[in-house]
Amino acid sequence: MLCTAAAGCFTGVESTPRISLSDVKKQQAAGATPEQQLLADLAPEPPSRWLPGRRLRVDDDKIGLALTAASAPTAGLTGHDIVFESAAPAVSLTGTDATEFTFHRADSPSDKYYYQTPVEISELDTLAALSVPFTIDLEMVERIDSLLRGRRLYVKTPAWYDPADERRACVGLRHVPIIVDSVVAGTSNYPAAVLFTVEEPERRNAVCPSSKPQQRMVYMTVGRSRAATRNFDVLFAFENPRKSYPEIKDDVWELIVRSRVQTAMSRDECRLALGAPPSVLRTPTYGGMREIWQYSDGVYLVFDDGYLSNFRL
Repeated sequence: MLCTAAAGCFTGVESTPRISLSDVKKQQAAGATPEQQLLADLAPEPPSRWLPGRRLRVDDDKIGLALTAASAPTAGLTGHDIVFESAAPAVSLTGTDATEFTFHRADSPSDKYYYQTPVEISELDTLAALSVPFTIDLEMVERIDSLLRGRRLYVKTPAWYDPADERRACVGLRHVPIIVDSVVAGTSNYPAAVLFTVEEPERRNAVCPSSKPQQRMVYMTVGRSRAATRNFDVLFAFENPRKSYPEIKDDVWELIVRSRVQTAMSRDECRLALGAPPSVLRTPTYGGMREIWQYSDGVYLVFDDGYLSNFRL
């Protein structure tokens, strides 16, 4: 049982100490990896602290669905910034008290946009964050950029994109050293786009043909919500993962780097190459145990007694 600092705990023992929320956070942090800790304290600024001039990048013209009818037209607003002006009391369509946030288009200050939240302005400080649909908080992106720019990391995901065409995906490399060039606005679902250069020159043109052959990009989520499935610790590592697996032969490691597998690879080697499977089926056989890994894209691996015996990629 966890109790806040404002309330005691009664368990039948009078000397039971109180456990504060800060104590819980410390315990959680102690078990976190360095990669999880790096951005753990990064959180959106509460709307009660927003200052005029705060910028949001519009990711989709559908933002018009979230704004009030008095807003300027949103056609063609995608890719442009809106700038926060003020928050004021308002009345919702149902007649309840609300708070209305006023923005203007960065390159056209006369174009005003209004977004309402059902929270009264007197209770605005109860909101830990305010997420305006179809937008990206540029101050958050700038904070991530300040933490990551220039860092040498090891990329764990092969889901790379072409910075010259952000919708063009390709299969990159895993576990290779990279240098972070910058972090820019991504999408409303993946707000941070990490631009990087592969450190080893001989690998830069090995995959993902691009008009910018020196640079690649991965999309990243931030925070602790259920939608935050691609946080920093999922995508990157500080240390060379190769050091943790000295028993893996060089030719097998090269397969892992390219997200490939071959028969007789171990489960650890396959997990490094393709990631952990969402579904695992174990069945006994006459000779031992068979294990089938199934992935959402139709890929499956079959292990007999811990080693890959069959697969489909």
